[in-house]
Amino acid sequence: MKIVGGPGSLELARRVGESLNVPLASARTKRFPDGEFYFKFEEDISDKDLLVVQSLYPPQDVRLVELFIILHTARDLGAGSIEVFIPYLAYSRQDERYLDGECLSSGLVAEMLEQLSVDALYTVDIHNQEVLDMYKMPALNLTASGVLAEYFATKNLTDPFVISPDDEENAIKRAENAAKTLDADYDFFRKSRDRYTGEITTYSKKLDARGRDAVIIDDIISTGETSANATKLLRRQGARKVFVGVSHALLLGDSVRILKEAGVEEIVGTDSVTNEYAKVSVAPILTRVIKERL
Repeated sequence: MKIVGGPGSLELARRVGESLNVPLASARTKRFPDGEFYFKFEEDISDKDLLVVQSLYPPQDVRLVELFIILHTARDLGAGSIEVFIPYLAYSRQDERYLDGECLSSGLVAEMLEQLSVDALYTVDIHNQEVLDMYKMPALNLTASGVLAEYFATKNLTDPFVISPDDEENAIKRAENAAKTLDADYDFFRKSRDRYTGEITTYSKKLDARGRDAVIIDDIISTGETSANATKLLRRQGARKVFVGVSHALLLGDSVRILKEAGVEEIVGTDSVTNEYAKVSVAPILTRVIKERL
């Protein structure tokens, strides 16, 4: 096997390679003056098994085209098998036709990966698990909630508990998994989103929060509203400190300011998104799965 790092995830690809003791394929990329992407394998990859690592955080469309070009090149040059690790699988929230005439972009991504001869897909904390039912290839959803909790376990928290800011089933499971790692209890808030305006409402509930440190575990933070709402409710109920651990810290616009003003002590993301908040790596959760198969 060889690891192929896409431009959006070179450091993550190196971490995966080091963890698996597998070399990175030699490749070269550049941008032409007009912005078009160029990719070249600098070694023979015919009949080689490849693991392509490319997360699809913003700009999503750029990351997607880069990935498609890498996969197309690998297929044309006769790679043996091609698996992809896409920690942040863009367009997975466009999975239903909520309003007449809407696109199903998640289905398009699945079709493109199938057409490019991908043999298996690994992703991390996909927003809707049912999206993976669109894939004809094996598609496995991993969770970063455990490695995020391991990070918080080093923080000397006071009587910690874990909160999901959403009552969706997968969100509660992530909170439960993190709570097991922290040997803590967990709970959740219920929220709703207006499908036209996008406005988020989080509903209060009585929690045993006074004097305790709360850890919010979420899959994606874009605007920061969901976690900010949850933080405000926790602070009102006497939480000592509130931390946020998120699998995909997109943190768009004023989201960091919104979270800090709500009372968040620390924002911790993973390297599914390259930014200053990527304090935890998702490489170990992938390598564990691959080593179990070998």
